[in-house]
Amino acid sequence: MNSESSSGTIERQETASERITLEVLASRFVEEYRRWLNPSIDAYASACPRYAEEIRESFPVLIAMEEWKTNQEFTRLRRQIPADFMISQLGNCHILNEINRDRTSIIYAAAQGPHKRKVAVRLLPWKSDCSIRLQERFLREARLVFRLSHPNIVSVECTEEYQGYTYAIMQLVSGISLDQVLRGLTQKQTGTVDQDQYVPQAGYLYEEQLPQVLEVFRQNYWRSIANLGLQAANALRFAHSRGTLHCDLRPGNFILNQEGHCWLTGFSLPQHLEGTLRQQRVQSLLYQPPERIQGDMDERSDLYSLGCVLYELATFLPLFEARNSNALVEQILCGRYTRPREINREIPPALENIIIGCLERSKQNRYQSADELSVSLVRFLNSRAVKSRMNSESNGRGK
Repeated sequence: MNSESSSGTIERQETASERITLEVLASRFVEEYRRWLNPSIDAYASACPRYAEEIRESFPVLIAMEEWKTNQEFTRLRRQIPADFMISQLGNCHILNEINRDRTSIIYAAAQGPHKRKVAVRLLPWKSDCSIRLQERFLREARLVFRLSHPNIVSVECTEEYQGYTYAIMQLVSGISLDQVLRGLTQKQTGTVDQDQYVPQAGYLYEEQLPQVLEVFRQNYWRSIANLGLQAANALRFAHSRGTLHCDLRPGNFILNQEGHCWLTGFSLPQHLEGTLRQQRVQSLLYQPPERIQGDMDERSDLYSLGCVLYELATFLPLFEARNSNALVEQILCGRYTRPREINREIPPALENIIIGCLERSKQNRYQSADELSVSLVRFLNSRAVKSRMNSESNGRGK
């Protein structure tokens, strides 16, 4: 599974481990960590049993020090970007307008080349000489999607550099992010409008088209949820078959159009930009599986995150609610949540079974592949029974 990890450079023979010093191992580990290769402490300890105890005790301290330095650098760089940051040209791409921005990049609509082909451009808004490490992460994340050509994945065509700026040329799709759709659906459900929380973002669809997207999604709501889940599961099945995890499935990384077509975007490295999970914002943590907090991820981790999104669509509530990251981490590790039908009895039992099947705390009790999840979603869409995967220890609230 391609999670951009690397510990294969460790010499595994006992005779080799006797020749290498702990300082050399620590230096190699830190270098891999700085290059976003997600090195495994356990792999280092297993490869060098002579230093296993010291590795398990000291390497987490090295990670904490690197995270602190990364946080300081990232905070410093973010202060340098004005809210109205704009650029008119990147290589052969003429920038038309800003689509969206997140904590590490700005996405523009652009016209490329003499034929003015419409593309999206994702820009790292710091020049490469400001932060080589952030540039390397940007390029690694772009490479995750290079080989993923699928109708439900926003494709990345190439990466370029122009006047010190690094950017990726991407497929421009006509859609709106699912977090906007969720906010709109929640407001219609509750009859409230919170202008502070709901500000439609520029680009993709114009603001006045949002009601049309909401209306189409609400026409047969449970089928709409299942259809979105099926498209996402098909995209994950394809990505997983190519050895790539998504690692950051959340509503902001789904794009939905007026016909109900869904795209996934935002494929990420397993190592966070801003340190450990406990240092993340609550909003970034909501969709993370318990095993990621413990440093372990595979295909079933993406299915858990997808289950969190489906749960929120079905109930209009996040799976867990907490005021700070530490409290949320404890809830995720505990794995106890309110069953969807306890919140809304109108949720079809079969759809609830599917959602719960994604959310088991133990990976062994979840759907074991995106293909298996797809089968259940197709059965639901065809009005066929979906077997509950809930084990005796779950009691309907996670394990």
